[in-house]
Amino acid sequence: MTGDARPSSVVYGFYRLHESLCVIDRDRARALSDAIARVKECTTVGQAMDLNRELSATWVPGAPESAEEMEDEDLTPESPYSWDDTGAVLDGDWPPMPTALTLELFAESDVEAWAALKSPPMGARRITTTLNGDYLEIDPAREQVLVDALKGLGIDAVRDDALIDTLSGE
Repeated sequence: MTGDARPSSVVYGFYRLHESLCVIDRDRARALSDAIARVKECTTVGQAMDLNRELSATWVPGAPESAEEMEDEDLTPESPYSWDDTGAVLDGDWPPMPTALTLELFAESDVEAWAALKSPPMGARRITTTLNGDYLEIDPAREQVLVDALKGLGIDAVRDDALIDTLSGE
């Protein structure tokens, strides 16, 4: 989330890899889901490069950023491209983990929101990973506490596990 404004509506759901709930601004989740779908449709390096220049919600993993880089890698615009065979995907760096996106939901200065998430009834906690960065872990058994906390912050929350799955590249 940029700025200090709280989202007015969010989606949340279960992220299997971390066995955790995650919460993402609804508009951001939809834009990112659409962008991920577009990346998955690319079949050539040229398509991936063109799309990389268009996207604002994410980037195209493994797409050369210039004609020079493409030539250095012995590629042409017609060379085959497969998003899931790129270093960023294989290393777990793309797409971003939905639970990591939860850390971007509120500004760091939004003490009230973070206190609600980290309160004993909720028990959300920041997990640090060595390779892929931090994420917020929320116990799925505390789903109703999460929904109530978000409602108390004036945020409409809708569960959408299918959308969360698309955000994780599934």
